[in-house]
Amino acid sequence: MSSKETLGRAPWMQFWGDDFMASTLGWSAAERGAYLILLWAAWQGDGLPAEPERVFRLDADIRSAWPILEPKFPVRPDGRRRNQRQESERAKADKFLRDKAAAGRASAAARQHHANSRSTPVATDSATEPQHEGNHSLSLSLSLSPSLPQSNNSILLNGSAVEPVSSVNDPKPNRRATIPQAALDALWQRFPRKVGRKKAMVLLDKAVREVMEDFEHDEPTDALIWMEERIDALAKQHKTTDPKFVPHPATWLGQGRYLDPVETP
Repeated sequence: MSSKETLGRAPWMQFWGDDFMASTLGWSAAERGAYLILLWAAWQGDGLPAEPERVFRLDADIRSAWPILEPKFPVRPDGRRRNQRQESERAKADKFLRDKAAAGRASAAARQHHANSRSTPVATDSATEPQHEGNHSLSLSLSLSPSLPQSNNSILLNGSAVEPVSSVNDPKPNRRATIPQAALDALWQRFPRKVGRKKAMVLLDKAVREVMEDFEHDEPTDALIWMEERIDALAKQHKTTDPKFVPHPATWLGQGRYLDPVETP
């Protein structure tokens, strides 16, 4: 099974503004606009049709600009017109989604293994003490010992201390980056079912930072856009679903389901 069949189309496309302007130097605004339309249509449709007349149906300005646009989308052996730079970016996006999906499955398997191992009774010489049950739906490192001192900057989650992810001792720069609260609030508003906000916001912040690591960026802009696309896909998927069957945001985030393939209609 190919990666396209497995993962579907990535919901975002890398756009390099400087390269675009340099490659269209001397073009009119209409010609540049037509080029952008073709780039996005090719991204969504896995290339363009080989027949020019079918391409012209996308927009009226494409026909007049075709002499300069056609070399940008040569016909490939598979019978589709493809832009070479775009196909290179598509391969990177497919690899990113495959890696994230594999990481999500591995994380879920590890959490399940940990949950199963904690459910096994352990014999001790001392009197039986109540077992502390952790919330295994969270991919966070929680301290279950009530005797540990808590700093003023700690937050409590299910009765356990969680140090802020922006610790100054964290060697990864994007863990120290500030993600605007307004941006996280905007993402929250896009969820189709708004319950369990407190837990969901902690997981949402963590998920955005993980995406930043994959983008290898110190700024959260691209990661926020990527996450917005995934939440919008969730909302679209459950547009006609009975609300009681729509997953809670914390469940969706905690299970890493934002890494799932996006189903293309």
